[in-house]
Amino acid sequence: MTDLVTDPAASGRGRRDSRPGAVEARSTGSTLGPEFSTGSGPWLFTEDGTAWFDGTSGSGAATLGHQHPDVTAAAVAQLNRLTHTGCKVGSDARTRMVERIGALSPYQEPAVLPTATGAEAVESALKIARAATGHQAVVTFRHGYHGKTAGALALTWRPEFKTYSGPQPDHVVTAELPDPRTGGTADGTARFAAGLSTALDAADLRGGTAAVVLEPVQVTEGVLPVPAVILDEIARQAHARGALLVLDEIYTGLGRAGRLFTAELMTGTPDLTLLGKTLGNGFPVAAVVGERAVLDALPPSVQTSTFSGHPLSCAAAVAVLDVVERQDVAGRARALGERLHTDLSELATRHPWMHAVRAVGALAAFDCVRDGRFDPALAKAVTGAALRGRLLLFGGGPEGATVKIVPPALLDEADYRWLTERIASAVAQAEESDGSGRI
Repeated sequence: MTDLVTDPAASGRGRRDSRPGAVEARSTGSTLGPEFSTGSGPWLFTEDGTAWFDGTSGSGAATLGHQHPDVTAAAVAQLNRLTHTGCKVGSDARTRMVERIGALSPYQEPAVLPTATGAEAVESALKIARAATGHQAVVTFRHGYHGKTAGALALTWRPEFKTYSGPQPDHVVTAELPDPRTGGTADGTARFAAGLSTALDAADLRGGTAAVVLEPVQVTEGVLPVPAVILDEIARQAHARGALLVLDEIYTGLGRAGRLFTAELMTGTPDLTLLGKTLGNGFPVAAVVGERAVLDALPPSVQTSTFSGHPLSCAAAVAVLDVVERQDVAGRARALGERLHTDLSELATRHPWMHAVRAVGALAAFDCVRDGRFDPALAKAVTGAALRGRLLLFGGGPEGATVKIVPPALLDEADYRWLTERIASAVAQAEESDGSGRI
């Protein structure tokens, strides 16, 4: 007879030792490159010290580069003082962040709603828009990206927390934007205006239009910039319907796209601006910003979460905002984008399948087009060759044929040359390995 194991600890150890190790759920997506241990500026390092250039900037968040010394120092100092309060207990770090964001923003009497993530900022903005307008429907745009959360409130009991939530699928209307890759004409702008009006008509029939939400550059789907004249037309039509214009600047704001705020290019000011990514330079923090009269349409306690206004992230954000101003991150990003556009365009003259080169600040991209058709395999060949050369780049785009280049904005000359040389090498390798003879 086999002896029974009666020691729970021993029994537990036996079971753990016999099971395979845990792995990350596949739903989070594949991991690009090896495991990294340290970082500095645009560089990530493996445990053995091998350096990789991060041409993704940590999904666009590390605009100042990894481990920026001012941000790290502020976080360490805050860590030694106060890490967490919860969302309903204040902190001096939280107050400083709110004041700094408001002072930099384009609003006359600004208010700031802190959140922990960009997706949470999007959902908060929709609640504010419904509260401010009394309407329900939302107009958004094809190729837009605003996060992946949905439905948590459907599982929450208290009904007053759900008053301004949703929207249900039949309350969302999708409009079309002009494709910057095909050029624009006055006629195209007129067609866009007519299409937007039709979308707003549909939204008005679904409970009235509470908000029109868009990114000034659709980064996730291929760095697709929206011209200022189109932004102004969207604002005009939204306001004519009593809706709020919500500008999702989570990716583009605070210098990444060459301006502190895209409102600098517009005739008017968006009703709500969403910030994230650069705001924390790697720390989880985001915010909704607008006029106080608009944000305060949402009643108290309707939008809270445990880690919103987290002191550690807020202290890091204040340091980020200081660097953004002091080092003119917007100006440096703008100059970087101009240089990237010039150098990528010159590279495209040697490799004509590099189609529609575009750059907006520290955001650049091109499409891989062969025989007049988008070629996702060729884009994968470019990013694969870059990876072999220790350059991290994302692909994607509406057709899966886009190569995106999103470096930190604060590059020195040597780092810039390394980046562009590796891009050129990856492009050449992709062409050489194609083997079709058709490029």
